[in-house]
Amino acid sequence: MKVVGATRRLGLFGASVLLNGVISLITIPIVIAVAGADPWASMATGQSIGNSIGVLVAFGWALTGPASIAMALPERRPGLFLDSLFSRGAILLPLILVQALVTMAIVPHAKFVAFVAGLGMTLAGVSANWYFTGESRPGRFLFLDTVPRVLGTVAGLLLVVLTDKLLFFALAQLAGSLLALGVSSYVILRGQHLDFREAARWRNIVARLAEQRHGVVATGLYAGLTPAILGIVALTAPASLPLFVLADRLSKFVGMATAPLIQVFQGWVPAASGAELLRRISLSARITVALGLLAGAVYAALLPLFSELLTHDQVAVDVSSAIAFGCVASSWVISPYLTNVALMAVGRVRVIALSASVGVPLTLALLASAELFGLAEFAPWAIVIGNTVGMIWLTVALRQAMSRPLEPALAYAKALEPAR
Repeated sequence: MKVVGATRRLGLFGASVLLNGVISLITIPIVIAVAGADPWASMATGQSIGNSIGVLVAFGWALTGPASIAMALPERRPGLFLDSLFSRGAILLPLILVQALVTMAIVPHAKFVAFVAGLGMTLAGVSANWYFTGESRPGRFLFLDTVPRVLGTVAGLLLVVLTDKLLFFALAQLAGSLLALGVSSYVILRGQHLDFREAARWRNIVARLAEQRHGVVATGLYAGLTPAILGIVALTAPASLPLFVLADRLSKFVGMATAPLIQVFQGWVPAASGAELLRRISLSARITVALGLLAGAVYAALLPLFSELLTHDQVAVDVSSAIAFGCVASSWVISPYLTNVALMAVGRVRVIALSASVGVPLTLALLASAELFGLAEFAPWAIVIGNTVGMIWLTVALRQAMSRPLEPALAYAKALEPAR
């Protein structure tokens, strides 16, 4: 990987993350000041519901998509995107109905606003961001996907300030999501001689969704892990909930800081085959592990300080918990690399699904046991143990795959394409 090219891609992916993060932080105080805390909380809850539904709409393409695009010949990539678009579109409407029902049942105020706001998040499931990641085109990711969404949010802020109507904010965000999808799809599919009727046939849609079963199991379980952890703590040890919520919120900054590097690797590693593929996995793994250990150490060192500053000493973080959450932060860097980069590059998506099926329930069971037996001080370490078991499983599977002759990486991408 040429240093200049890699640095440019890393910077552009980082720009997307930074732009989203800054706009999100600016949005919160402005919306609360204009619309009030309760309406904002209802809207935010609707967005969280939409995010969860969006994971289901994506149906595993966030995991398998970048590798399949990186492996495929450039002329075959638009066809893969078109197939995914029809497949995800087929499940979008039923899941929007589920989103509406959940929103109406859970959100206490401004239910319609919460639904519309969540719908913008749900549509992220049919976005093209994974496609741009796989083809290593962060410029497209930034300008065709991130910028339209940010423009929708900025327009929403202006509208809510001018009208005091939170619905206009939600509608503007939804418009931004639709614009991102429309522009991205146009750029990817323009000038391509693709058989839209064949891609829209139910037998192809059903076959494509069936092929994604391992991906959707893995992404669904991983997406549900944090909400389940917070739910268990809320039910069994509510006094500990502020600590876990704080650790979760601050951990998002770790993910934001390291996501651009993972995105670069998602497009670079699977694009190779044979000995070059092994070299890229080895190099990227060393970089990721070093970064993960550094992120965990910094997180553990700063967590007590940030807790003191952000909560005005209301949430105390002892040394043991700080170290445990630091270990968890390291796993949030290393585990996505193993799943989204290394194992996808060698076509081991089934292993990823099996690891999630074992690791997630194990983590939750250990956490619940620690809380129920009054061992609250060991609860963070229960998460560490569960995450470690999952990463060991993934690492062993990766080493086994690398010790055997690898099929050309392109074979996996071809296997993802339906017969035409």
